[in-house]
Amino acid sequence: MRLKEKTHRKFVQFFEKISSMYRGEDFELAYSDIQRETGAASVTLKRAIQALAEDGAIEVHPGRNSRYARFRYLLPVQESEESSAEVVLNETRMLEDSSKEEKPQPTRILEAINVDVTELTQLVDHLRRRVRNQEMAIALLQDRLAEVEDKMRKR
Repeated sequence: MRLKEKTHRKFVQFFEKISSMYRGEDFELAYSDIQRETGAASVTLKRAIQALAEDGAIEVHPGRNSRYARFRYLLPVQESEESSAEVVLNETRMLEDSSKEEKPQPTRILEAINVDVTELTQLVDHLRRRVRNQEMAIALLQDRLAEVEDKMRKR
């Protein structure tokens, strides 16, 4: 089953991004979240997941119910030019630091805190997106309920 190149690339980038958020571990996602993030129709979503699984890009397992699935991204995470340049800079700095003397303890602690803050920031952003999606769904349901109530009153 083949997808258009643009669609294939969009889904690969999405799974790559989510996998990097979860540091390469398995992750569970709702199909609706994937749809919302990629902007794909449900049929396209199913075809894309099946095609990526056949290509060996992802593993798919059943989730907690039929609306969720557990995924594992199998391809190596592509680094953007900025991040690869950043890695080179970090390696250069590490070599310079190691050639000097051992870092004092407070600097190591600050670096560990910065890494933790970055991780927490990513997780908070992910939770904010999920809450916003749920708020939108609730608003939609409230609108539909109001329409039904109006119809019932008219009868």
